[in-house]
Amino acid sequence: MKARCLCGATQFEVQLKNHEVCACHCSMCRRQTGGPLMTVDIQDIDFIDPQHLSVFRSSDWGERGFCNACGTLIFWRTKDHTFANINVFSLEQLPEDLKFNLEIYVDNQPAFYSFNNQTKKMTEAEVIAMFSKDQEEK
Repeated sequence: MKARCLCGATQFEVQLKNHEVCACHCSMCRRQTGGPLMTVDIQDIDFIDPQHLSVFRSSDWGERGFCNACGTLIFWRTKDHTFANINVFSLEQLPEDLKFNLEIYVDNQPAFYSFNNQTKKMTEAEVIAMFSKDQEEK
């Protein structure tokens, strides 16, 4: 699937792992995007011209890719690149069967907003435990 940043300087193609949309309420995603970050998991990402791609190591285990021309957040991935997701709205055409079914870092979510969708909800501790378990299995 084709995707790009807001200005079009960073274009890429991705293979989606699924069509499930996740909202992250962590403080870093909210600070970077101005709200919860909505993502979809990917298997592969291929940058057509990575000239404007920058990567920021945002934690001990994760990093964020963004366009350094317009600032659009493109991906979040583990540092070992075994897991990655992209900003779902970077897709040039949204698949019709996308399903919003997961919210993470819900214990970091401010009280002034909420979604109506019925979703699975995971706390910060649950997300960290999940990624820690994945790392231990490797």
